[in-house]
Amino acid sequence: MEKTEQSGRKWIIFTVVTLIFTIAILTCAFLMVHHIRENYARYTPDQITQQIIKELEPEDLVKVEPGQISKHYDIPDGVIEASSLYMSKSSESASELACFLLTDTSKNNQLLQAIHAHISAKASGFKSLNPTQYNALKNVLISQKGRYVLVSVGSVTTAEEKLFLDLLSQKNT
Repeated sequence: MEKTEQSGRKWIIFTVVTLIFTIAILTCAFLMVHHIRENYARYTPDQITQQIIKELEPEDLVKVEPGQISKHYDIPDGVIEASSLYMSKSSESASELACFLLTDTSKNNQLLQAIHAHISAKASGFKSLNPTQYNALKNVLISQKGRYVLVSVGSVTTAEEKLFLDLLSQKNT
């Protein structure tokens, strides 16, 4: 009888340990897949901004050359992997569309500081000159999905964000 009880206990312990081990492996696999999906860069920021511009056809935005972006955004080294920036042709308009690809999602706060510094500097120039554009800058849209960050200033920020999120939510085909 004692051997049967010991055998039963061993079986229960073995089953519990196996179950815990299986749950741990499945949890690790889930977390790894989640991390890979979150950090996967399907598009370049330039492809994203080009798609938004193609869909919405803004007439006043022009592409800022990659080497000139640092004149507008003071982003610390190692925060972004790539970026794309479109700004208004007119100095009387604050319209802007930018997309950044973070090197890691943990760098988001550093990028947000650079974005807010840029927007604040730009807003100070419009404060007394053009209250409408100043208000547009105060209502800047900043949206993040995974490692991508979209910055939108203008009258169609909601539509730009929807396209941004839709593009990044598409399943691989």
